[in-house]
Amino acid sequence: MKIFPITFKVGCLELDAIVTESSNEHRFKVEMVTGEPDPIILRRDVDGVWSVESAGDRAFQPDVYKDMEKKIEAFLASIS
Repeated sequence: MKIFPITFKVGCLELDAIVTESSNEHRFKVEMVTGEPDPIILRRDVDGVWSVESAGDRAFQPDVYKDMEKKIEAFLASIS
């Protein structure tokens, strides 16, 4: 299990989150640093295709999730 911070963009705002990796880098819990009770759950299949398992309490546009996914992939690549 890996736990790491990311910063992602929503419009012109940058938001901070803590990511917890599980299931051999296939499932990621994204929790806002503000402590919201319902985290975002992202899943990456064996072919590298991402999906939103749970959007949490927020309603983000698809490009926001893509930004999160890129930040997660960049972190994982930096530690490989």
